[in-house]
This record gives sequence, C-alpha cells and structure tokens, in this order.
Amino acid sequence: MKRRGGLVLVGLVIVGLAILASAWWTREEADAAVTGFASPINGGCYIAAPSQCRLHVDPFTININDGAGARLMQFTLYANGNPIYAFTTDVSNPPNYDYTPSPVALDFAARCGETYVMNLVAQDTTDANPLNYGQTGSFTCPAMVP
Repeated sequence: MKRRGGLVLVGLVIVGLAILASAWWTREEADAAVTGFASPINGGCYIAAPSQCRLHVDPFTININDGAGARLMQFTLYANGNPIYAFTTDVSNPPNYDYTPSPVALDFAARCGETYVMNLVAQDTTDANPLNYGQTGSFTCPAMVP
C-alpha cells in the first residue's frame, strides 16, 4: 500500500512539473509574438482658421524588424477611440522593417476646445490581432477664434 501512495505522489509531481513547463513555454511564445513597435506618437491641436481646429501628428515610424520576415499589414490612427486614418499595405509586397507615412496625411479635422488622446494600432504578419503601438497623452484643442 505504501508503494502505491509513493507512485501517486511521483505521478502528481510529474503532472505539476508538466503544467509549469507548459505555462513557461506558452509565456515565452507570447513574449516572442510582439515583433513591431513605433517611434513616439506625438500630437497636438491648432487653430487652422476661425472656428476650425486641426489635429496634428508628428511624423512617426513603424518598425517591423523581428528577423523572421514579418511585414506590416495595416495600421490605424485613432483620436478618442475613433479612426481618423486607416492604412492597409499591398498584399503582394507589404513593407518590412521601417515604414513612415507621408506627412500630407498627418493633419485631421478636430473640434475646438475638445480634449483628445490619439493612439496608433498596427498589425504585422505575425500578429493575430492589431496591437496598440503607442499613444499620446491627453491634450486640449484651443478655444475657437471668433
């Protein structure tokens, strides 16, 4: 009877070690899944004309450099959770390494006096879902000019 109890104990130890090893490997795979990042996302607001404000985003670069051939699939720039710029790459030849959007697409309509937070969400070929690559702090557009 003692021998059977010892075998049960050894079996439980083996099962416990297998569970720990599985959790460790899963965590390592999750850490390895994030392959992209972006330069700092900086933005603000300015008065473009009387009663007209514009959001401005400084140029940013999305970097997809994991060494395993990941390529940028898409990115979206959000203001207060609303998409203001969506970009999808060429399916046959998506960019890898660094991608910097053109500056002409970095100013967007805004409401004067409103507070904003902007964030960049992107997805590369190794991501199951789009990920948040960066965001601004909150800032308030200036009041309207009469």
